[in-house]
Amino acid sequence: MKTKISLILLFISLQMSAGWEPFSPEGINANRIRFYVDNSNHWAVCHEAGLYLYDLNSQSWTNYPSILPVVDVAGLDGENILVIQNEGSYSDGIYSFNPGTGEYTIIEWLEGPNFITFDLALHTYFVGFHRGLVYSDDGLTWDSCSNFDNMNIVDMDIFGNHYVVSEMDNLYNIYYSDDAGLNWQTASNTPMISDLEFDYTGKLYGVFPDESWSSGLWSSNDFGENWNVEFWATGMNCVGLDAAQDVFVGFHETQPLNEGIARWDSLSQNLYYMNEGLPDLMINQITHNPGMSAMALFCCTQNGAYINYDYVGLDEKQSSAHIQMEAFPNPVTDVINIRYRSDMPSEIFIYSSDGKIIEQNYHLSSSGEMQFNCSKLSSGIYYIVMKSEHSQDVQKFIKR
Repeated sequence: MKTKISLILLFISLQMSAGWEPFSPEGINANRIRFYVDNSNHWAVCHEAGLYLYDLNSQSWTNYPSILPVVDVAGLDGENILVIQNEGSYSDGIYSFNPGTGEYTIIEWLEGPNFITFDLALHTYFVGFHRGLVYSDDGLTWDSCSNFDNMNIVDMDIFGNHYVVSEMDNLYNIYYSDDAGLNWQTASNTPMISDLEFDYTGKLYGVFPDESWSSGLWSSNDFGENWNVEFWATGMNCVGLDAAQDVFVGFHETQPLNEGIARWDSLSQNLYYMNEGLPDLMINQITHNPGMSAMALFCCTQNGAYINYDYVGLDEKQSSAHIQMEAFPNPVTDVINIRYRSDMPSEIFIYSSDGKIIEQNYHLSSSGEMQFNCSKLSSGIYYIVMKSEHSQDVQKFIKR
């Protein structure tokens, strides 16, 4: 049996001085943010009474009320948006929504739908609900995945041909497939997982919710087959990543040490909290927009959706170990010079604006200078991330 008090004391919980700003209209219970959901490139915030759409051109919001809570959305055919609504009633199901008319039209009745996941490579939609998992190639005609009949499927994530599905009810299991859903197996030492998130390397994170001795952040390095604990914590609700693939967790309980949003540093085994400017600490979702050129983090709370632009590196400044880095010239055409100083061995990673690693694993110590040839990179914004065990620095540069 674990001793909860001693486990809590293992973590040094630092408060970051980053600032959250309102993204959506405030005062709504925001469930999820989805980006570029139609041909007009609308961003969508799902909430308990409908759907807010953000127009990038006018930078304005329009609310489209619904009788039922909107839980999740996905692009459908460019003009219409695929919507799931869930109130625990006979009206629950999969709908299409037309922003031009503001009308919701039923496609498929489903009891208690939880999420929409889309496999871009195979152009297949998946919806998990209280009694199973359904799939569709066009979003209009749906079939059942018989492996999951009469199971409460709460989440699913995809990495290439690797599918992972979570069941959570009186029974709980993780199921994984290495061939895009043709064959399924049950995970070993299965934890109860309510939220799944792959990073760009294929490492899978999952949240064990509630107040049990097993609650916390779990992870799998083999696409869901085996699971290990990252850290123990109660009241956690969601996990998300930013463009640099740092891991963030959100809590759904307000209690000492565990509330709001925190970045998990697996090297130092620290949670760095970043709640400044966040009026509501009940976190429903953490995500980033891969289409944005800026490093930004989004979260959904019970009081609306929020965005944070200035969180990168701020938590590490409170550590006793320091690193510094500068990059020049900026903008760059061919070769960028990276000058650095570190109190301990460090690594440098270069990311594209959508979070893909361009270069990695430069093992550095003390101070010095290195060069990186950018001549083959496409024009755009990139990030240099220097990390040590206890510190981090980020520099943005522009490739002409």
